[in-house]
Amino acid sequence: MRLVSLTLSTIAIFIASRAQALTASSINDCPALSPRSSSPTSVSDLRPDDIKVVAALGDSIMAGFAAEGIQGTSIINIESLDEHRGISYGGGGDAGAITVPNMIKRYSPNVKGASVGKHLVEICYGPICPPFQYRPLSDVLNAAQSAAMAPNIDGQLDYLITAMKLTPGVNFKNDWKLINVQIGSNDQCASCINTVAPLLTPETYGQHVTNAVERIRKNIPRVIVNLIGTFNVTEVYSVTADQEYCKPFQHTDFIINQVECPCAIDKNYRPKMDEVSVGYTRQLEAIAKKFKALQTDSFGVIYSPANIKVDTFPVQGLSNIDCFHPSTLGHQYVAKSLWNTLFVPLANKPKIMTWNSTLEVYCPIESDRFQLD
Repeated sequence: MRLVSLTLSTIAIFIASRAQALTASSINDCPALSPRSSSPTSVSDLRPDDIKVVAALGDSIMAGFAAEGIQGTSIINIESLDEHRGISYGGGGDAGAITVPNMIKRYSPNVKGASVGKHLVEICYGPICPPFQYRPLSDVLNAAQSAAMAPNIDGQLDYLITAMKLTPGVNFKNDWKLINVQIGSNDQCASCINTVAPLLTPETYGQHVTNAVERIRKNIPRVIVNLIGTFNVTEVYSVTADQEYCKPFQHTDFIINQVECPCAIDKNYRPKMDEVSVGYTRQLEAIAKKFKALQTDSFGVIYSPANIKVDTFPVQGLSNIDCFHPSTLGHQYVAKSLWNTLFVPLANKPKIMTWNSTLEVYCPIESDRFQLD
């Protein structure tokens, strides 16, 4: 009876705290948090102002590929191949950009690690992964690379762990860190290719992600790993079909996304891609549960479902270069949506997130903590 009473009390406190919660159109309009009387000693006691380092692993979406769309009057422009690192929803830190790292920065002004600016695309597609592509002054600790799949995360960690130790102002041993991880879109797009399909099953995907999280656990102290669910890639096609916005070449109806994702070319295979995405999501859920049992004061994992209905996006939420990757507007929406779930237990996170052009950001209060449950 006492246990029931304590549980109900805990729920009541949570509900009461949410009732007091504030939201704002911009994180800069949120009230500041009062400084803590002492530094946290456990990963389960972290607020945004405790995070001193942000980092990211992932693919072209996390790298910000094509986010700012066609530059100038024509897609025939080398800048159409740029990664706009500074506006990446999970890794970017350009001034004024709506990103998770910049929301952290509102409360931790000296946070390190967010990527800035833009540069020519870095390609890493399975075994096709040329070395020496990283540009540390721009990438900083956003190790994501365009075309990457789950097997490529290990190589990204090679860069990230070294860069984190070398980044000026980072106390590798003592600073609290948040690493956003999102991978799986390119895996879905190659899952029908006979020669590589056995390497892209949900089980194999899960093993690669597990290995990456385990490597972080063993090599990076004082860290939260934010595992972000997979996006349902096929939904972009219902948004972009026959849209003039998506036809960057004159005198043709060609849309780049018609060939960008090999397994989506045949519409009959798209339901299978959806099944693969569900399988990846289930793997991520299981990985989060596995590492919950391994949580320590220095290490923890958040699972952030990406139940974002891309088919509710306006077409402008996608880049007009390929109508496949998120535009700046799309990155802003994803950043806000994920930020708003970081302070909510998994059981209370939204089951579905649909487009909301007026979506506000949650303003954390002093009792809020990043939720690892």
